Amino acid sequence: MTLKNLFVVIPVFNRWAQTRRCLQKLMDSSYKNFSVIVVDHGSSDGTREGLENEFPDVTRLPGTADMWWSAATNLGIRHALDRHADAVMLLNNDCYLEEATLERLLAQLPSAGMAVIAPLQRNLQTGHILTKNITTCFIFGFQTLRLPGRSLYRPNHAHPTKASLLIGGRGVIIPAEVFEKTGMMNEQQLPHYGADHDFYLRCRKNAIPLLVSPNAIVDIDEDTTTLSSRLGEMTFSEFTRSLRDRRSHRNLADLTTLFRLHYPIPGLYPVGVSLNLLRYSIVYLAARLARIPGLRR
Repeated sequence: MTLKNLFVVIPVFNRWAQTRRCLQKLMDSSYKNFSVIVVDHGSSDGTREGLENEFPDVTRLPGTADMWWSAATNLGIRHALDRHADAVMLLNNDCYLEEATLERLLAQLPSAGMAVIAPLQRNLQTGHILTKNITTCFIFGFQTLRLPGRSLYRPNHAHPTKASLLIGGRGVIIPAEVFEKTGMMNEQQLPHYGADHDFYLRCRKNAIPLLVSPNAIVDIDEDTTTLSSRLGEMTFSEFTRSLRDRRSHRNLADLTTLFRLHYPIPGLYPVGVSLNLLRYSIVYLAARLARIPGLRR
């Protein structure tokens, strides 16, 4: 698909070294017809100076330090749409596109009808493909359910695969008309984690296909993921903090909101939240016990 006006929106809060690498990889893309918006919501590490000196063509939108991912992303999306964007790519600054990724995504984006397309996610450190078949099962406490099976990576396959759910703003391309139909990120109710889930679930309810490209790759620096992704290393104090801290994808405030919005039986969403918390607690305890020398086999 040929787009006249593609914008790449990158929300950042510090971590200039990552932003710099993200932009360098983006500028190396074989596809060149795009504009970049960096939403800098409160960085104090030289991000503004770095952008001015090294990437003068990149638009920097200043935000405030109290903005989270959803509000920062929406600020960039609105700016792109005001400039008549045909589509917007959402890209976090810990995500690095391969040279051909943009070109392959656009080649596989349907020319007719609305659809959202994402690249495959690959662990930067290990090279392991992270993207598999995922869905939801809110009724049993799963806002994300990874189905068994091998990764979706097909290096010689140029046709997109339909997905039940996409994860994150990691190189996903969203045509402008999708925002017109579904709205943007729910920054009021889901300021950080859960907003991407909510958005893709709203796309699904509006019969907008979610697609994954089997041969387009984005590398993810998983060293920056939340501590709650590494359960065996967490102390009990850190475990309880992960339930309260908005920077944790396990925080109960956002989790409860997401379940309330999408639980299939209205009014019973606390059941789903309780099952999710119970499973998280059991997995955490098992991970901690596995690290006790005397209990290892």
